[in-house]
Order: sequence, then C-alpha cells, then structure tokens
Amino acid sequence: SMACKTLARLCHGAPLDEAYMEVTPPVVHSVIPLCKIGNDNTGNTLVSLLEACGGAARNVMTKYIKMARDQDENARTALAVLPIYKDGRRGCFFDAASNARFSPQDMIEMLNALCPSPTLDTTALSPGEVIEYQQILEESIPSHGAFLFGYPHLLPMMQGKNLVAILTHAKSLLENGGIIALDLNGVPEDSYNKSSSTPPGTLRTISDLKKDSVIGPALPLVDILHMNEDELVLLTGCEINGSEESQLEDEFAIASAVNLFLMCGVAIVAVTRGKKGCFISCNDDERFARSKMLPASWVDCTTKLNAMELPPNTVLNTNGAGDSFTSGLLVAAMLRHTGMTVPIRGEERRPDEPPRPKLPSTPVARLVTPYSLYMRENYMSL
Repeated sequence: SMACKTLARLCHGAPLDEAYMEVTPPVVHSVIPLCKIGNDNTGNTLVSLLEACGGAARNVMTKYIKMARDQDENARTALAVLPIYKDGRRGCFFDAASNARFSPQDMIEMLNALCPSPTLDTTALSPGEVIEYQQILEESIPSHGAFLFGYPHLLPMMQGKNLVAILTHAKSLLENGGIIALDLNGVPEDSYNKSSSTPPGTLRTISDLKKDSVIGPALPLVDILHMNEDELVLLTGCEINGSEESQLEDEFAIASAVNLFLMCGVAIVAVTRGKKGCFISCNDDERFARSKMLPASWVDCTTKLNAMELPPNTVLNTNGAGDSFTSGLLVAAMLRHTGMTVPIRGEERRPDEPPRPKLPSTPVARLVTPYSLYMRENYMSL
C-alpha cells in the first residue's frame, strides 16, 4: 500500500487543477496493485487504503485484486504488525496467510487479465480488414511501462525458477520490455550461509550469488534492485561497522558488495542506509542495451546521496520507507527515459523549452507546497 501511495502521488492520471499539475505533471496513467487478498476485514481495509491513496488523482485500479479475491473464497489476507520505536527502528510480526500459497500461475493470470488476448476470428476478414483490426486492437489495449515486484523472500512459491517465470512473462507484456524492479524484504539471517562456498567473514562470490535459491536465477532480468544495508550484509557477507571512523571502509565494502549484483546482470542496484542516505550504482552500456526503457544517461553511473535532515525531535515512522524510495527511483527512471523533467517552482525556463500554459487567475492566490499537496490528497473527501 505504501508503494501504491507513493506511485499514486507521483503519477497522476487526471489533474486536480493546473497549479497541482505545474508541480507534479503526469508520468504514467495508472497504478495497478496485484496481490492475494481474502474477503476479510484486513483485505477490505487494504482495498480501502489503496482506493483512498489514489482517490485524489483517480489512478489506482483495484478491480484486478477484487476479481482474484472473488475467484478464491478461501483466501486470507496477510498481515504485518510493525512496532515503531522512537529512534526510528522497527520490529515486525508477520502472518503470511494466503501468501504462502500465492502461486506463479496466480500472478501470471493476473498479468494476463491486464492484456487480454483477442477473441475475434479473423479468418473471414480481408487483409485490409485484418490490418485495421490489429490497429484498433493495439490502440485499445493499454501499454504498461513497469513491473514492481516486492518481497520474494516472503512468497515461498515465487522464488528461484518461479520468480524467473513471473518476471519473464511480465517483461513480455510491457512496452519495449519495460522496467522490471525488485524490492527485497524479509531476507533471512542465514541467507549467506545457505549457499556460500566462502568462509564466514568473507564476501560472497558471484557464483554463490547466482545460486541463491530465492533471487539468484532472476537477477539478469532485474533492471532495478533495492535492498537496505542490513539485507545487503545478509546476502553478500560484507562487513559494515557503521562507525564514523569506518565510514570510508564501509562505503568501499558496500560498493564491492553491490558490484556482485551488477556482475550477476542487474542493471541498477540501490542500497538504502537509513540516516546515512543511499548508494546507487548502475551497470554498463551492454546491460542497459538489454532494457530499452532504462535511461541511457545512467550508464556506468554511481552516486551516494545523503539523507534529508529533519528538525530536532522529529518523530520518525519508517514504515514503508523502502517501498516509497523504490517507487520514486522507478518513476525517476521512467522520467529520464522519456526525457521529461519535473518543474520546480521558481526555476528558470530553458531557452529550448516551450512556454508553459498560464494558470487561471483566482481571487485568492494559494502557495502550492508539498504539505498542501499532501493535505489535499489525504483529506479531499472531508
């Protein structure tokens, strides 16, 4: 729900008003959550949250998860309870429910519902009519630009070769192969020891990572891979001390561990480090050439971004932070590919940029700020 909320706020299907769109222009038309839910209180609450977060922009479609729910009357919605501590840390109590039997075929059927196959018999049509029918068909079927898959370690039937099948099928339905994003969570503490041939305290090898039973076989299909610092340690065995004195050593360790995923075929790897910001590294031109929807300007780029400083005594709620980060990075990749830029209030217009449409005059001039946008989205119905 947090990923959908972020995507809904970044990708508006219909504008609220011209001032709103001046700050956040449309990027994609709709956000379509695909998951296993039951006809229970938790599932109904999730659907309500998804519909509410897209209510302002009218761009979150829940009909597909409702259709899947109606086809499985025994389904039960998964539930996670997250205690949030004052220092920003969090715990997790997780009930997988129907996620334990959420199968690749279930997901593939959901994906197929997004792109229905033609049912008209064209044998009696003339060649010209067939061409015309195909053109109408192409215009009527929506194009999808990206597929964001989350938490394979918590989906026991969607790991290894099954994950490969899902990502391969999703890629075949996306425009020009689209962008495949994989967001990790729930990585078990023994991940490194299960398939590592190296002794404890040493970095995992490329061969070991490719043999990882959950994500290894699927890594060449992943365009954007996100994990946090702890998950990077669990998956690669890299050592991060976290002290001020070890800052340079930690950054080198992270870069070395991230390079393993790039060598396994991932195009872009992003590691979030909490208050220390994030580290993002991109693969070479050869890998980017396999994913035409990725921005070419990101080839061979590496960046380290600091976290935003908050006022003292700010109460932190880190729930959904990784989901929001991954969603934003995915939209950024789509923006850069299309050549679009998000205008910032008060910035100068480029000489080659066409004039922006004038905003309608209003009796009372209102300053559009991120806070006012948030309030407008979340409290519009009130």
